[in-house]
Amino acid sequence: MDSRLILLTDWIRTSAANANGLLVPVSGGSDSALVFHLLNLVYPEKTVGVFIGQELRARDWFCQTGTVRFLDQLPATTEHSEVERNARFQCLSLSDNRWLVGTRNRTENVFGTFSLASRVATYLPILGVWKTDVMELCKAVGVPDEVTASSRRADPNCGRPAQLAEIPLEGVDVFLKVRTGMLNESALSDLTPAQIQYLDDAYAANRFRTLLPTSGPELS
Repeated sequence: MDSRLILLTDWIRTSAANANGLLVPVSGGSDSALVFHLLNLVYPEKTVGVFIGQELRARDWFCQTGTVRFLDQLPATTEHSEVERNARFQCLSLSDNRWLVGTRNRTENVFGTFSLASRVATYLPILGVWKTDVMELCKAVGVPDEVTASSRRADPNCGRPAQLAEIPLEGVDVFLKVRTGMLNESALSDLTPAQIQYLDDAYAANRFRTLLPTSGPELS
């Protein structure tokens, strides 16, 4: 097994040992596919996937991997669908006494492209995994190509507008590693000046999400 998969499954085995159950919203994308696969490797008896609607991409693969619960579609007139979707998952996790699992990866976390509503999730197994690694690990565990291909297409609802989708995922990860001091500026040589400018602007615009305080001061 890939050493990265061993590290992730070992962490899940330890960190989720006390969980009564795990509820994983699956979207048909690579992040949720990898998380769903990993949790079913370690704790299949605890893990349930959930999807709103019936048209889940690669539905057969998800259902063969583990248990998936399908919920009725939200009304088409919903103004804040992302908020209501996450609230629905939170309610379900509470009623089932399951941890609500998030599928945010390290790229989204550093870039700030995650939604504020997604912060309702309390267990984040791939928060330390770059999108490039997510794609490689999906291939290693046999996630269908249609799932991974969707991660390279524009999807504004998932924080991936058309301009961002035109930049290779690998290039975005390199950019973020440079901006966080993990790589030298020379590593940006495969990106055009226009791409770097776009990424810099998006990075600055999303920065507030990564800087939100999570606790107050300790009082004596």
